[in-house]
Amino acid sequence: MRKAETFKSYMKRLFIRYTVALILLMFILFIIFIMLNFRLFVTKANEDCNQLVGRFVSEQYISYQNNIERFSQSDQFKKALLKGENLNEVNRELYQFCLSQQIKSNFVLLRGESSIVSTNLYKTNQMLFLANGIVRDVFTRLNSDPGATYSGAIGIPYDNGQKSDLMFARAIVSDSGQILGYLIFGLQEDSLSSFMRNRDADIILITDRFNNVIFSTNSLIIDSMGKYKSEQEDLTSAIIDQKPYYVTNGILPEGKIKIITMTSIAKQQQLIEFGVIFLSGMSCFLIMLVRVLADKVTTKNLRSIDELLYAVSECRTGNIHYRIKSKTFDEFQTLYDEFNNMMIKVQQLIKNNDELAERKRWMEVKHLKGQFNPHFMFNVMETLRYVIAIDPNQASQMVVSFANLMRYSINYGSTHVSLKTDISYVKDYLLLQKMRYNQRLEYNIEIEEALLQYKVPKLFIQPIVENSIVHGLENTRKLRVQITGRALDQRLALCIEDDGPGISEEALTALRALLNNENAMPKRIGLYNVHRTAQLLYGKDYGLNLESLQGKGLRVTLTMPIVLEDDDV
Repeated sequence: MRKAETFKSYMKRLFIRYTVALILLMFILFIIFIMLNFRLFVTKANEDCNQLVGRFVSEQYISYQNNIERFSQSDQFKKALLKGENLNEVNRELYQFCLSQQIKSNFVLLRGESSIVSTNLYKTNQMLFLANGIVRDVFTRLNSDPGATYSGAIGIPYDNGQKSDLMFARAIVSDSGQILGYLIFGLQEDSLSSFMRNRDADIILITDRFNNVIFSTNSLIIDSMGKYKSEQEDLTSAIIDQKPYYVTNGILPEGKIKIITMTSIAKQQQLIEFGVIFLSGMSCFLIMLVRVLADKVTTKNLRSIDELLYAVSECRTGNIHYRIKSKTFDEFQTLYDEFNNMMIKVQQLIKNNDELAERKRWMEVKHLKGQFNPHFMFNVMETLRYVIAIDPNQASQMVVSFANLMRYSINYGSTHVSLKTDISYVKDYLLLQKMRYNQRLEYNIEIEEALLQYKVPKLFIQPIVENSIVHGLENTRKLRVQITGRALDQRLALCIEDDGPGISEEALTALRALLNNENAMPKRIGLYNVHRTAQLLYGKDYGLNLESLQGKGLRVTLTMPIVLEDDDV
């Protein structure tokens, strides 16, 4: 069985539970934010940068490769090397081409392997070029395959901003197949650097297929041999200078150049560490704050419930006069108003029940007194004396009816009886009155058998019948009383009608006004007691309805709800 708990402790626990749920939601959102941030500003930015650099380098690579092939096959270049003609045109064409490219380059046109015909290198750099071993190796490769174009890292430390990173070289062959000279383009590092500057990647690296570094924005990733220091080429992460990087590897369609871009994820790690520390601290602060605030908030707001509990406690002890007067939230104020209204109704019900009990007691006592009235008993006994001599059977029936009448009058058991029981009592009463008045009184009872099972208040019908007999025979020689019953729309209607003198319109109006006066206490009018008791029991829609025309009799209709034997009243 679940252990009971106070509403206050439940609210505090609920506050903390929702706070923990909110903290978990904050952490989940933070994780989603980190993932999106990493994807957008690290992964995607790095990959986009790699593709951008790859497209740029690829375009320049193809352009230099195609044009060096075009220049090497040009008759103008061949004549310049063979006969020394059109050198100015050749020099101008090479200058124009180099200046038109996005990546500027140094060019060298040689006759043989050591005689420079045309170049844009400074004098000191020309000497470095001719003395470089890599250039000598390139000449050797081209001599073995004159129709090929060589491309690769050059790494000659030129001065005055002419340092080259990538070299394109091709032999110029005469129509007879003799090597006339060589054309070499060396892409300038400064030109590459200007393009790579302010890109989304922190480190951009260009290598050949043998990992010889052509260009790099960070020297820490280059070993002493000028190669890229990487254990595996397909890794997506690397540690450089004890800092983590996200790595994207791209290979140009020719397969001779690789583009490697790296983006530092140190800031992302710092963001994660700071976020975790901040959220953890905020979570601890929120939990402590909620524990304090939950206690204060619940204590303050549960005063409304405490006030209602106190009111219920007062009501339990019998203090139905207690009213809740404090103002609070609209919802609690509605409860307060309903409680106060309920107490008012309870008071009214108690008042009505007290009045009902008093009137029932008064009706029964009055009726008992009426039955034991010496004049009534004398009339019955006198009538009985004559009937015994005339008709012993009728006298016996009269004695039984009188005994039944006495027994029913003093029976204080149930306050509600079946209509059959109450009508049986009325029949005994009418039988005795018939014995007394003989031919002056006639009566008839017509009630359907199905209606006799319904419950009615005890002694409800007899005062109406008595009223008809007493007032009807005062001013007439003969009286007929008709009692009928019918059920209409879940209502039981009992009609007691006589053909006596009736009452005037003014008297009828006064009598109706008396019946509708809740505070009236007439002691000699049984109709008022019946009417008031019916309204106290069933509500203001029920009771007596009086109809009369002077000289034509009086009709009294008693209406009450249909109540079966097993129903509660």
